Order: sequence, then C-alpha cells, then structure tokens
Amino acid sequence: MIKLNKLILPILIIAAFFLIYKFYFAPTNELGSFSIFSTSSEINQEINVEIVPSKGFGKNKNGQIISFYAKDKNGKIVLIAVHNPLTNEIKDAKTVTLMGHMHTESFSAAKVTVLD
Repeated sequence: MIKLNKLILPILIIAAFFLIYKFYFAPTNELGSFSIFSTSSEINQEINVEIVPSKGFGKNKNGQIISFYAKDKNGKIVLIAVHNPLTNEIKDAKTVTLMGHMHTESFSAAKVTVLD
C-alpha cells in the first residue's frame, strides 16, 4: 500500500504534463487565422492555411513557384510570397503550414510544409 501511495503523485504529474502537451503544444492540422499577425512585426510565426489553386501560382523566370494564394479559417485570402522556390507538389496540396510574418497585404513565408 505504501508503494502505491508513493506512485500516485508522480503518475498524476506525468499525466498532467501529457494532457497539457496534447491539448496545448501538440501540432494540429486545424486552419489558423491571419488576424493573429501584426503587420508591424517581423517575428516569424506558424499558421496552417488552405491553398487556393483557382487564384494561380506565381513563378519566377525559371518557372519555379515563388508565390500562391491561401485562405485562413475566416475565409481571408492572402498572397503568400516564399523566400525559396517551391516544388510542384504544392499544386496538389490542400493545406500547408507556413512559417513567416505578415506584411500589409501579403504573407512572407520563410518555410512552407505540405500537410495534405
């Protein structure tokens, strides 16, 4: 019985940390909102967005994708400009994770990760 009493507190602490991670820090596929970004800040943050292929993809002179349009959970559509050219797999993606910051009317993405 004494051994069981000594294990209860560590088990509860581990369970609490697991639940906090699972519901607060764990990555999610839910769409984010561009409204959380300040246009006066250069701090990079992550956001999940849905690609809008009907608006097209911007290409450089070598035919590599350097921009596209994306929609957040509120339906706001924003031009996404990437620092490094993207592969053509972006055309088939539905949602992506962006790491970057917001300018007045566009989002500057330092990193783009395809979710699905």
